Amino acid sequence: MNEIQLIGTIFAALLGLAFGSFLNVVLIRFPEDESIVTPRSHCRNCEHTLTWWENLPLISFFLLRGRCRSCHAGIPLRYPITEVVIGLLWACCWRRFSAPLLAANSATESGVHLVLHTLTAIAGNCLLCWMLVALATLDAEYFWLPNLLTYPGIALGFVFTVEQAWSNSAAFVPENLLHAAGHCLLAILAAGGLILLIRLAYWIVRREEGMGLGDAKLMAMLGAWLGIRGSMESFIVAMLAATAAAFVWLLVLAVRGKTSEWAKMPLPFGTFLSIAALAEVFYPQWILSRLQLGF
Repeated sequence: MNEIQLIGTIFAALLGLAFGSFLNVVLIRFPEDESIVTPRSHCRNCEHTLTWWENLPLISFFLLRGRCRSCHAGIPLRYPITEVVIGLLWACCWRRFSAPLLAANSATESGVHLVLHTLTAIAGNCLLCWMLVALATLDAEYFWLPNLLTYPGIALGFVFTVEQAWSNSAAFVPENLLHAAGHCLLAILAAGGLILLIRLAYWIVRREEGMGLGDAKLMAMLGAWLGIRGSMESFIVAMLAATAAAFVWLLVLAVRGKTSEWAKMPLPFGTFLSIAALAEVFYPQWILSRLQLGF
């Protein structure tokens, strides 16, 4: 079993590197309203079309020594970092969710069912991690949480949650499926509604927008994937992290004598929320569970 776990981890990491490379394409072209399919990958400085060996995830960066082979312009360090992050996250998803798969006897009907259920759990969480990294990066760089990611994310999260609830049932029971769908829908509305409520309260007090609608859609997406408790815990962690970051930035401005710029400083809350949700994927409800235990 240890050998299978190791092979699965390596395969997940390599697949993650490949999808991390694709994510780089999305992060570069999507904000520029360019197609992510055509043209082929090329240098953004000299338009040199990359050959197959110049487009290998992570390896090409080191083969080219971080520079374009044609114009020698520097390749942004974000490219290999994104690939490594997705590779590590997908490897962690395999390690976190593959235990039932390794214990299943695929020769039996229940074993096949468990294998399919576990593979769906691994694939679903890998997809969630991919979307969260994309949203975290786009919000950090452009203060933008695109509908083209959040809306499909909500729909996919709903389907994933209902499918997992169905797979967990010993037999198909329509009432259980409806209960899971209703609970997921409630989580979507509650999570997104929380941000809308905060946004409304801020407008009433300050007569200006606070949190963007993109944050509400991201929270709704987290409600679909992580449920009410998971999305709310992600929100709490994100608020604490954002507050700490704002405090540090205020200290920096104070040292520079520019505290008047404090009120104008925007914070990419979607980035903090996405990172908190990533932690929630691997350590679900770790704060709430400790509060219940009294420590």
